[in-house]
Amino acid sequence: MIFCTPSYYDKFRCIADKCSDNCCIGWEIDIDEDTAQKYSLVEGEFGERLSSSISDGNPTSFILAENERCPFLNENNLCDIILTLGENALCDICTNHPRYYEWFGDIKEGGIGLSCEEAARIILTEEFSLAEKEIPDEDTFLPDDDAYGFLFSAREKIITHLQDREIPLENALCDIIRYTDKLQECLNGGDYNLPTIKSVGEKFSPDTQKLLEFLLTLEPLDIGWHPYISGIIDGGCNKEIFLPETDGYLRNIAVYFVWRYFLKSVYDDEVPAKINLMVSSVAILARMFSEGGDFSPTACAALAKNFSKEIEYSEENLEMLAKNGYNDFLYCNNCL
Repeated sequence: MIFCTPSYYDKFRCIADKCSDNCCIGWEIDIDEDTAQKYSLVEGEFGERLSSSISDGNPTSFILAENERCPFLNENNLCDIILTLGENALCDICTNHPRYYEWFGDIKEGGIGLSCEEAARIILTEEFSLAEKEIPDEDTFLPDDDAYGFLFSAREKIITHLQDREIPLENALCDIIRYTDKLQECLNGGDYNLPTIKSVGEKFSPDTQKLLEFLLTLEPLDIGWHPYISGIIDGGCNKEIFLPETDGYLRNIAVYFVWRYFLKSVYDDEVPAKINLMVSSVAILARMFSEGGDFSPTACAALAKNFSKEIEYSEENLEMLAKNGYNDFLYCNNCL
């Protein structure tokens, strides 16, 4: 089996107590069966602490402490399980976060998610290239070979187009919106001859005011999210959101969403929804970056992380954003 990732995948390391956020606060943390069994065998005082801090549900999970903290997150924001039993004792979700994986026959794909500030900093500042290595075989989904090959090649073309600095990002996004409709027509007709992406000089020009208003209709995961979005809306529309200072960040974010979600179209044949998720996210983050005014990697990564947590951590919000961007409020007429 071949494991494919962005080349920056192995650069990620959790920065633990140096992180301004904390993935061990505010989330229910499920424990996989193998790890739960290991915890049940731990003896002594720490074993008793484990036993009293784990629910009896299916799946089992940690019983969160005050302020929704993991019961093993100590006062220094370090993990007592790691300090006592070592990193290998972590449950799967804690070991993998913020990594993600997808399986396609004898191909496994992965990456690091935008919802972690250190991962977001890497994604924003490192240009995407592909890394491959052989790993042991795993049980996997077997996609339709023709559709998979077609979408795999299309994704490669889209990423290359986004990374071409000779094409302004606003133009590249509009090119890809048009290209997406052609891809969907091919899939619908069973035509797997890959079309080319044409640069026609039209610009992607979203109405970010209405797009932000749409975000307010989604269920917030953090109590501060809606007030933050409302504050941007109340500040008025900054018409110039695609700035030279953030061009590289936004291209890398666009590639991130294409790499992570586009090939899922092999499951549902909904190519436009995957591209819509990308262009909607780029438009929102372009507006957030421009309104924030601090274009440092740290500041922009923090904004991208907050957005990702609200959208990518909620299946409902992710689906809503993916499927509602083809409304008139998002795209300029040239792109439709």
